[in-house]
Amino acid sequence: MPDDFHDAASENQPAGLMTATVAVKLPDFWKNDPDMWFAQAEAQFALANVTKDETRFYHITAKVDQTVICHIADLVAHPPSANKYKAVKERLIARFSLSPQAKLERLLGSHDLGDLRPTHLLAKMQELSAGLAVDASLLKMFFLQRLPPHIRGILSISDGTVTKLAEMADKMVDHNPANVASVVQPVDSMEELKNQIAALTAEIKRMKVRPSRQRSRSTSRSLSKTPSGGVCWYHRQYGSNAHQCREPCSFSPKN
Repeated sequence: MPDDFHDAASENQPAGLMTATVAVKLPDFWKNDPDMWFAQAEAQFALANVTKDETRFYHITAKVDQTVICHIADLVAHPPSANKYKAVKERLIARFSLSPQAKLERLLGSHDLGDLRPTHLLAKMQELSAGLAVDASLLKMFFLQRLPPHIRGILSISDGTVTKLAEMADKMVDHNPANVASVVQPVDSMEELKNQIAALTAEIKRMKVRPSRQRSRSTSRSLSKTPSGGVCWYHRQYGSNAHQCREPCSFSPKN
């Protein structure tokens, strides 16, 4: 590689310092997040003081594997005369980055808490929402939907930022991790949620009304029964000791 390491240190620097300065250790290419991979690479370049375009270009092409390098084969075989690193970076990001539609589908669909900490889940959701028209209140709603019911019920009444809610959720999970597995999938639509609430409310009303109606009917039937002799139920049961009377009643105490 021509002049690969001369931009990292001058020839007057000690050999040990020069070697330490140019030590660039790139992670394997992240196909699911090329933007962050290049951010990592550029951090390594900054630490190693690698500034030359050609040096950066060769570091990248030397690190990616066969399944990735095929996407930049023409650039590797015939590097452009200028902006080599920029060309390979833009190509790989374009080939492997999720489209806005794919990001939105993932944000709305597949992510739930699972074995993640709430703050880690939020970080993934924030990454997916980057560049999309998702405001803070909408992201907060999506995030809360993916928390376990016992946590969601408490945090839903808080007016804190979504970051603060995630930090609170972390503490709740740490305090009672056994309940984290009981995650309820988010309701697909507000209409479905309304139907569920209406059904539950109706069932509660039926449970409250049914026993009282049965008692009332039973009592009224028993009290309304009047014997053939015209004596009300109270006097028939208790005779002259009855404290109540139900008309019509022909009871007369005997002398």
